[in-house]
Amino acid sequence: MHDRTGAAPPPAATTYRVAYAVAGTDGVRRAEVTVVPGYSQEGDIPALLAVRLTGDRADARLITVLALSAD
Repeated sequence: MHDRTGAAPPPAATTYRVAYAVAGTDGVRRAEVTVVPGYSQEGDIPALLAVRLTGDRADARLITVLALSAD
């Protein structure tokens, strides 16, 4: 369905609950990450978490996703 401007509605977003570890630190961290088709996907979650933590997407290499579940 389109709105009055003819634009398609935005894609449905999926929110994931993520348990992850950060290299060089102890413990398991938890976060919620929303993925919007066409903009991001499940594989982008480590990079999205890295941006939150350090501001640098390249730090995704420091993130290990331990568990992932969709709401």
